[in-house]
Amino acid sequence: KKLFALLLTLCLALTAVACAETAAPAQPEADEAHSDTLVAYFSATGNTESVAEAIAETQGAELYEIVPEDPYTDEDLDYNNSSSRTTAEQNDENARPTISGEIENIDDYDVIYVGFPIWWNDMPRIMYTFFDTYDFSGKTIAPFCTSGGSGISGAVSNIEELEPSATVTEGLRTNPSDAEGDIAEWLESIGLVQ
Repeated sequence: KKLFALLLTLCLALTAVACAETAAPAQPEADEAHSDTLVAYFSATGNTESVAEAIAETQGAELYEIVPEDPYTDEDLDYNNSSSRTTAEQNDENARPTISGEIENIDDYDVIYVGFPIWWNDMPRIMYTFFDTYDFSGKTIAPFCTSGGSGISGAVSNIEELEPSATVTEGLRTNPSDAEGDIAEWLESIGLVQ
């Protein structure tokens, strides 16, 4: 009798748990995390990445790193070497370094924050590859950059030329140590505060 009672109690408990789970199924985390905002960034040294992460956190946005198929080495990034890879690319208006991977659901995003370092007063050529790859018609593009001294206005003008059917906001130039305050001011000035 004790064994029968124990089995009956166990069955009732399992039935109650099953009914509770059926009544309120858990939602997939992916659905809860989905956003219509994307932060896409290219970062050669990590500076732009940290700013991108801060914007994504502030805006509840998804992150996408623009990764070159052929990664940049320290030698490639040597700005003092006139024959370095980055110098050669920046001097060639037609250079389009290949991106590894792709954004499969670009149509899901209405606002896209696009980040990059400034190289030779412009965005890196891999960013031209990025803009050539996707259709940003009807989307809002909010550019941001990290730079030791050069501004972002030239890059913003180039993005406007590359994406005439998108709304391109004023750009943000910052560095990781100032990013928090700069981001807050910028988002307010372009009307994208979440």
